Amino acid sequence: MGEHHGDDSKIETVEASYDVANHEVAQRLGIGRGDRVVHRVRRYYKGRHIVLLHDQWLPGEVGARIHSETGYDPADKDAHERTDLYSFMREAGYQPAQTTERVSTRMPDPDERDVMSIPPGVPVLITLRTTRDASQIELETSTFVATGDRAEQTYTVAM
Repeated sequence: MGEHHGDDSKIETVEASYDVANHEVAQRLGIGRGDRVVHRVRRYYKGRHIVLLHDQWLPGEVGARIHSETGYDPADKDAHERTDLYSFMREAGYQPAQTTERVSTRMPDPDERDVMSIPPGVPVLITLRTTRDASQIELETSTFVATGDRAEQTYTVAM
């Protein structure tokens, strides 16, 4: 089941479930290794081509509270998203206040090359994002892997 955005783009949730945080995810979320997290995997398409892979993690308590307060279960891959995750967070009483993103490039690994049909010699753009509330509590972290020849990023920053 995909969510359509514009004429030729869509987002497909391929996985969403409770999992345990590995070392990297635990560090990024400020929780313990092995703590319960919601892990969501999405694919972003432009036409028939996958242009971006998105792995997202929320602390388990954030996912559970979103579910109990809004009825939306972020750990259910078939759950209907009537709005974006930040809006669900706000409805559940969280106040996302800041996002930090680190952007880098590298050559794709074999799985990424296969899933996104990346031609030889084309790098991927990696974005690591962590969203925090005003008291610096981590609410979400994501890893985006985008094809270097089909994706772009645009930022608007208040000055």
